[in-house]
Amino acid sequence: MLKVVELFSGVGSQRMALNRLNIDFEVVGISEIDKYALQSYKAIHGDCPNLGDITKINPEDVPEHDLLTYSFPCQDISIAGKMQGLKKGGDTRSGLLWEVSKIIKQHRPKYLLLENVKNLVGEKFKPDFDKWLQWLDKQGYVNYYDVLNAKDYGIPQNRERVFVVSIRKDVNAKRTPYEIGFFDNQTYKFPEPKELKLKLKDMLEDEVDEKYYLSEVMIKGFLKHKQRHEKKENGFKFEPIKDTDTVAKAICTSPGTMATDNYIDETKFKEGGVCGKDYSTNREQEQRLWSENGYSPCITTSNTDTLKIVTSQKGKKRIRKLTPLECWRLMGFTDKDFKKVKDSGISDTQLYKQAGNSIVVDVLEGIFKELLCESNEDTI
Repeated sequence: MLKVVELFSGVGSQRMALNRLNIDFEVVGISEIDKYALQSYKAIHGDCPNLGDITKINPEDVPEHDLLTYSFPCQDISIAGKMQGLKKGGDTRSGLLWEVSKIIKQHRPKYLLLENVKNLVGEKFKPDFDKWLQWLDKQGYVNYYDVLNAKDYGIPQNRERVFVVSIRKDVNAKRTPYEIGFFDNQTYKFPEPKELKLKLKDMLEDEVDEKYYLSEVMIKGFLKHKQRHEKKENGFKFEPIKDTDTVAKAICTSPGTMATDNYIDETKFKEGGVCGKDYSTNREQEQRLWSENGYSPCITTSNTDTLKIVTSQKGKKRIRKLTPLECWRLMGFTDKDFKKVKDSGISDTQLYKQAGNSIVVDVLEGIFKELLCESNEDTI
C-alpha cells in the first residue's frame, strides 16, 4: 500500500487523482491551516489526519510515507501577488517551501510531487527554484520538471502550472528508462497532451441564480475603465474573450471585482436558459445566450477571471460570474464532491477560493499514472 502525506493539502485534489487510478493507498497525514479547507477535505474524504501548521510540525511526528506532495503557497511568486520570492529564511508565504525540507530530510520518501504557478520557473525566481532542485539532488533525488496546461489534459481551462516529480535515486535505479534519444536514462516522463473534447458549454449549469450577475453600476464602471486604458494605449482593460477563442483563462478566488478580470463573450442561444434583466436597457432579456465554442477562464486564487458575458442577438449584454459549481467542474472536481462540500455549509466565497487554490485533478491523474501505474509497479 502506498503511504501518502499531503502538505498544503487544500481539499485533497491529489487524493482525488489517486482514487481515480484505483491505486491502493492511504493518506497518513496532511498539513493544512485553513479551517474551511479542512472542513471541505473532511466532507469529501472523511478522515482528515491533519498535522497542522507546517512551521510547527516536528518531522519525527510525521508518519512514514512513500509519496509526499507539496503545493506550497504561490502568493509571493505569482504575477498577481507581491513577487517577494521564496528565499530560505525569508518572511514570505512562498518561503514555506523550505519548511518542507525538514520532512524530506527526516523521511526521504520514494516520491515527491511539487506544484506551483508557472512563474516559479520564470527569470525572477528560477535561481531560487534551481537551489531547491540542487538541495533535492544532494538529498538523493532525481528531479523532473515541466509546465503543464489543464487544457492539454481534458479540462477546458488555460491553467499553466509547473510540476516537479522527484524520485529517490535508489528507487529510480530500479525503474525502466525511456528510450528518448540523448536522455535514455530518464525513468519518468510527463503525460502526453491529449485532444480536448470538453468545451466551456459542457461545464455550465442550465439555470443560474440572479445573484451571480453584475450590477449595472459595476458594468458601467468596467466600461469606463476600458475607455481610460484605451486612451493610455495599454492592455489592462475590460475585454471579453470571444466565443471563437479555443481556451478560457484562469479561475481565481473572488470573482468579478476588477475590470481586468477575464470574461467570455457568448453569442448563441442555449435552450432552457433563464430569463434575466438586460442592464443596457433596464428591460427583461428574452433569452440567455451561450457560446457553442467558448471555454472557461483559468481558475486562479482570487477567481476574478471567472465571469462571462451573455449577449443578445441585438448586441445587448449581461455579465455574470461563473458559479461555484462551474468553477469546481473546471478544476476536475465531481458534482458529487461539490455537493458534499456545499451541504457541509461552506460559503460561495470559500468555494471559489478552494477551487482557485487547488490543482486540476485530471492533470494530477496523468502525472500519477506515469509515475505509479505505467510500469515499474515493483517500485511503489
